[in-house]
This record gives sequence, C-alpha cells and structure tokens, in this order.
Amino acid sequence: MIHYQLPSSLPQDISQFQEDIASFQEGAIHGTAFKAKRVKMGVYGERGDQTHMIRIRCAGNVVTPKQLVKVGELGKRYGKPWAHVTTRAELQIHHIALENVMPIIEELEQVGLATKGGGGNTIRNIFTNADSGVNPNEVFDVQPYAIALTNRLIAEADSFELPRKFKTTFSSLAEDTAYCTIQDLGFIATTTAKGEKGFQVYIGGGLGAKPKLGVLLHEFVQENKIFQVAKAIKTVFHSHGNRKAKNHSRIRFLIHEDLGIERFKELYFQEFYKILGDSAYDLEITPIDNTENLNRSFEIEPVTEEIEGYERWYQNNVSAQKQEGLYCFRLPLRLGDLATEDCARLEEILRPFGDNVLRCIDNQNLHVRNIPQAYLKNVYQGLKTLDTLSDKPILYGNMIPCTGAQTCKLGINFPRPASTAIFKHLDQQSIEYDLLSDVRIHISGCPNSCANHWKGDLGFFGKVRREGGHPVPTYNVLGGAKIKTGETHIAEHIGWVHSKDMPQFLAKVLAEYERYQKAHDSDTDFHAFWNDQGKEFITNLCVEEFNSIPSFDEDVSYYFDHGATEKFSTKGMGTAECSAGMYDMLDVDSKAIKVNLKIIATWQENEESLKKTLQDTVFFSSRILLITRGQEAKTDQEAYDLFLKHFVDKGLVGEEHRNIVEQTKAGADLLPNKDAVVALGKTVVDLYKSMDNTMRFPGEKENFAINMDAKKEVPAKTAA
Repeated sequence: MIHYQLPSSLPQDISQFQEDIASFQEGAIHGTAFKAKRVKMGVYGERGDQTHMIRIRCAGNVVTPKQLVKVGELGKRYGKPWAHVTTRAELQIHHIALENVMPIIEELEQVGLATKGGGGNTIRNIFTNADSGVNPNEVFDVQPYAIALTNRLIAEADSFELPRKFKTTFSSLAEDTAYCTIQDLGFIATTTAKGEKGFQVYIGGGLGAKPKLGVLLHEFVQENKIFQVAKAIKTVFHSHGNRKAKNHSRIRFLIHEDLGIERFKELYFQEFYKILGDSAYDLEITPIDNTENLNRSFEIEPVTEEIEGYERWYQNNVSAQKQEGLYCFRLPLRLGDLATEDCARLEEILRPFGDNVLRCIDNQNLHVRNIPQAYLKNVYQGLKTLDTLSDKPILYGNMIPCTGAQTCKLGINFPRPASTAIFKHLDQQSIEYDLLSDVRIHISGCPNSCANHWKGDLGFFGKVRREGGHPVPTYNVLGGAKIKTGETHIAEHIGWVHSKDMPQFLAKVLAEYERYQKAHDSDTDFHAFWNDQGKEFITNLCVEEFNSIPSFDEDVSYYFDHGATEKFSTKGMGTAECSAGMYDMLDVDSKAIKVNLKIIATWQENEESLKKTLQDTVFFSSRILLITRGQEAKTDQEAYDLFLKHFVDKGLVGEEHRNIVEQTKAGADLLPNKDAVVALGKTVVDLYKSMDNTMRFPGEKENFAINMDAKKEVPAKTAA
C-alpha cells in the first residue's frame, strides 16, 4: 500500500460541509463560524474574498501520477490551470469560486484524496524526506510509518478539534532530513545495537513569528509504538493547550512557556504509559515495495542515442537508489507549479513504471523514483517537453517562495514575482552556479514563515517600511540555518533589503560565495561560508548598498513590488485563515453583547429597534459559551436549550436568568424585562472573562471544549 486510507467518516463530513455552504449562502451561519468550518476542510479564502484555495493531503509525500492529473484537471476546470506543490509536501488548487468547492472535493475523494485537515486546528499533512525508501544512506524507510500514523489520526474526530494545528514529520536518515527538530512532533529513524527499529522523538519545535527548537522526548521508541506517542501528546494538548490566544496556542508554547518542559513530560508520560502496553494501539506497518521495477517487463524500447542536455541533467538531478539498478531524480518546478497539460504529460511519461513513482518534496518540487537505468533517457526525453526548471541550475529549484500578497490575506509582499525577477537577473550573471548547488533560499511574504525562511541558508520575510509617508515593500534578511540532529539552529536576522533590489542583492551574495568556493577548491558549503565570513559580508552589504530608500519623487519604482501594477499598499490585508476555529466566535459574540449593552443603556426611542437588540443580546449570551462545552447550536431555539442545559442547570449561570432565556425562546416582548436582559449579558461576559486559556471555568478539572463525538475512542484496529 503506497497511499493513505480515507476515513470512513469522510462521506458524512463532505455531506455536512455541503450543508454548511448552503447555510452560509442563505445567511444562517455567521461568516466567522463558516470560515472555521471551511478551513478545517482545507478550503482557504484568498485575498479579496472572492475565491478560495483548496489544500489536498498527500500523506508520506505520496501522490500517484493519475492523482496528480486529476488535481491539474480540477485546477484548469475551476481555477488556475496548474497543481501547486507546498512546503508540507502536499498539493493545492487556487482561485476557486465557492460554488465550485464541493465538486472538487467530491472528485478528489473518488481518486483517494482528501482535503479535510488541510487547514485549521487539525492534524496536518505528515511528510518525510521525499527519498525515504530509496536513499542508500537511510536507516530504514519511514514512509509506511507516516502513512500508517496518518490513517489512525485522521480516523479520530478529536484530531480536527485541537487547540491549534499539529505538524508531524519522519526522517529516514539520522541527520534529520525532514526537519523533525523544528516540528510539533518529529520522528527520526534509528536502531538499537540489536538491530531493533525505532525512532528518536522530538517535540515542541516550530517556526512562524516566534520559532522554537524541539526537545528530545524519547531517545528510542519502538517502531510500532508511534501512535501511542502521538495519541498521548494529542491528549495533553487537548487538555492543556491554549484555546483563547491563537498566537500562543501551538504545542511549542505549551512546552517552552506555559507548562515548561519537565511538567509537560510528566503529563505526557502519564498518558503514554496508560496505553503503551495495549497492543490495540500498535501500528500495523505495510512496507512499500520499491523493487518491483527491477523485474518488470516494459513495453517501451530504451532510448540509446545521445540527447542534448542529458548528461548535465543526470549530473544535477539523478541519484542511484539503494535498489541497485533503479534511479530517482528531483523534478524542479517553477514556483512549485506544474501546468495541467504537463501533469497529464508527466503521467504519460511515468505510466510504464507503475503507480509507485512519484512523491511531493517539501521544497515545492517533485521526486520521481524507481526508474530503471536503461529508461532514464526515455524519461528525460519526455521531461524536455514540460515547463520545469530541469535545465536550470540546482539553485533555482532550491528557491522557495510562498504565495504572498497575490492570494494570501496576511501577505505583505509578492515573493513569486520577486523569484521570477531573481531568476531573470541570475540568468544574466556569469556565476558558476554548479558551485552553489547547496544554497537554499526561502522567501516568505510576511513573518508567518509559510516559506520556512527560518530554515534557509538565506531567508527573507516581507516587511513594510515607510519613506516620506509612503509604504515601501522590503524584506528582512536572515541566514545561517542548520538542520541536523543534535546541531539544529535556526537562521539569524542580520539586515534588510528593498524588494526591488532583491535580484541584485542575491547576485552579489552568490558571487561572493562563488569566490569563497573557488578559494577552498569547492570543498566547502554555505554554512561554513556563513560562519567564516558570509554573515559579516551580507550584514555589511545590506547597510552599505541596500538600506537607502530613494524618495518617491526620485525613484517611484521602489514603491511598487515585483509584478504589481499599483503602488505598494497593505490595504488588501485581512484576518488569518490558517488559525481559524470555532473559538473565534467567542470574541464575535462577546463584542456583540458589549455593543448591545451600550445601546440598551443609551436607548431613548424606537421601541421596535430596542426589541430586536434585546432579543439579539439574549441570543448572543446563550450562544457565546456553548463552544466551551463542545456544543454547536443549529438553530436559535437549540442555542437557548443548550445554554439552559449546560450553564443554568449546571449552576455556572444563576437560576435567576432562566426566565429571560425561556421568554426569549417563546418570542415574548422583552421590553418590560430590559434589566433582566442586561443582567444576563453582564453575567455571561463576566463568566467569559473568568475562563482560563483551556476554556475551563474556575474549579473545573475536565475540559468540555471537545464535543462528545470527538471524545469517542475510535476502535484502534479498524482505524488503520
């Protein structure tokens, strides 16, 4: 088995989401609540609020060629005509109208792909180093483990009701080639002296605006016990995670700041040892056979004649697998995109070699595997017909831009057009790029690190500066990151550069690194260059050549970003999509209650208007805290009933407030009881203020924020 299993609940989830879309379009669901529902289903609103991006899970990096074709087809039919590979080794489709979301999700399900968990407070895509299973230096293949863990986690309802997103990776090499030490949860393959397979486990890493390094949780955990690890962490996260402050709600903050490492470990091991000995939680691993093409007969004749560019392509991209006689290669994509027609053409090229040939790479490229040596020229001949970066220096494929302000609501700059401008400028330089193949360049449009700028040899993130009252697009400059087990450290912030000057700036940095490589007979790397002289050189370069902003009258081009037709502005920015959750409704209702209380206090005339305000106040007061009990009202009447059941009946809200809620439910005139409405509103707001970050009220030990369906234990053996 090379692909994850869709959970049995997915058809019901899809049906419910279709109802949610209809309810939102009818005005029956608040926009904030609907955003939480659609983001959990992997549907993000794009800048301008007219279109959406759909993110598709590719567990263990795996996508079959036919699945890729389907993604490309759906992009062309409904949005942008390409499939986009992300920095979590999954796929995205862009520019989708809301009315086309359901047909896409339904067609993806038919080819074994799901979007649920692509965003929101969920278990996100679990990926590995893309060459796991074929790398000659690996400890063992970890892709089957990533797929098996995905199967179990996405079968559990509470995996989609977390305080915040939960990111996991697996590395098949001891060196941590999947960035396990900067994930919420990371598994690095290892073995004991007796040859037993297992994992070194790291917890609490992450990037974003406040990056943290993971801490070692297990020096060794047996290979079939990794679900127990993830389950125990998820349980602690559910119970103690911050559900109020979304900027402080990731596992890394819980470990490094809220609980502390030792207290977290204490809570974790309590949960871990409860289930460690229960074999029902043991993962059943199905190995992936990467040897099939050694004995398969092919209906195509090997190409033997010379092909222009083949030798250079082979040298730059092709590697021998640990399966002697088979080869793999990196397929570098332009900005992470593969056009619809090229998706279909790639499937034709790879068709003779079966389904187990394609992986997404977390640097927005594709990995092709299991190609017999005799057919490499056949494959290259086909690749020459595709629009990729296969004929460009390795450096080009190692440049990772996020989507930025072109589609993202939080984006400041335009990294994709900037990258295109960089390519164009570098094409004109006389630099020996083969000496620079190790350089990784990450460009994020804002501080949120969607392009993982903290782990780049060179990293950039968008920043607004002002000159003469005009906003100017710039990038903060970082560098020197190293991701290696026991030696990981994130990049340092050392300066800034104008967006316009990024191509010229990078050319100067790369030229200096080229000189360094030649001086050391090409026997060095960028990290050594950074520590030796690169950091000082780049810091000085920023200050001396790129930190002087000309006035608007002197050079207006500095006030336009790459690819922009309008002067730079942040007016199109909106609220975050990826952190959207139902908990956001707490603030929506709290603000509504407070506004209404002010209206009631200052009311002088227009009784009909006041009647509506009084009714709304009771409704908001009844609905606001239901999420803390894991409840969601489908109707106004249900909101009143649930409030009485979970708050008045339980004594969290005084019995004196029951009557006004029942009157409102019955449609009574609330004017004579205006004071009772005000009292209820104030009581509920005060109760909200008393709630801690885990959504517990004073004296509560149980966390009720997870609804009962999500708390149900999925039978372990049937989930895999």
